[in-house]
Amino acid sequence: MENNGYFYKLSFLIIGVFIFLTAFVFLTAKFFSLQTYRIILYAAALLLLFAAMLLLAGFIWINRLLSPNGKDNRITVKNPLLAKLSFRFFMPLLLAAGNLLNWNKDEIRRVYINTCNEYIKTRKIEVPPDKMLVILPHCLQNSKCTVRFVDGIDRCAGCNSCGIGALKDLLNKYGINSRIATGGTAARKIINDEKPGFIIAVACERDLSSGMMDVQSLPVYGILNQRPNGPCRDTFVDINELEKAIVLFSLEKS
Repeated sequence: MENNGYFYKLSFLIIGVFIFLTAFVFLTAKFFSLQTYRIILYAAALLLLFAAMLLLAGFIWINRLLSPNGKDNRITVKNPLLAKLSFRFFMPLLLAAGNLLNWNKDEIRRVYINTCNEYIKTRKIEVPPDKMLVILPHCLQNSKCTVRFVDGIDRCAGCNSCGIGALKDLLNKYGINSRIATGGTAARKIINDEKPGFIIAVACERDLSSGMMDVQSLPVYGILNQRPNGPCRDTFVDINELEKAIVLFSLEKS
């Protein structure tokens, strides 16, 4: 996690704030004269301390999962309680704090995406190709292309002006279905309609992190698109990375 400096800093800041509030409320209660209010403040301090401990546990779990040695520690990494704690308490709070402070939000989102991906790998999920769905952003298509993909990419003529043709060939090779999503709302509708067993989603940090958080009941593996021309225009995805993910999670290896 050597490149996740902002994740570390924001994590320590949030945990430190909770610990400071715990100490402040506890000391306030100690010197408060009215017994009833003193009990209330002590209870609040205990709740804050409990929240701080949960945050610390989530941080340690994520750090262990993303570190080279942590990926091999199956007992700790696969602990479902720590996974739920991290995905439903620690990371949402961290993402909200990043948005509020406008503090390198994409790096925090990348940590969340990487954490989800590494955890999915530890579960050793394998599904048949017809139960796997690849969700692609519309911005992978060349902005000058006259063909419009409403649902999937089957109408691609393979002109090689963008990477859609290569994606179509790859998905046909493995018999994987794909759908085009124009945003988070469209992606959620696709998932509700298709009811896949496993999802590989390609998107930017914002859409991937919010989408993965929304569908925590389904296993989702996220791949970031690359944006040399800026957001939402003529983006592309690493074909090799996508194929590795398909092979890793597919029951049928080509």
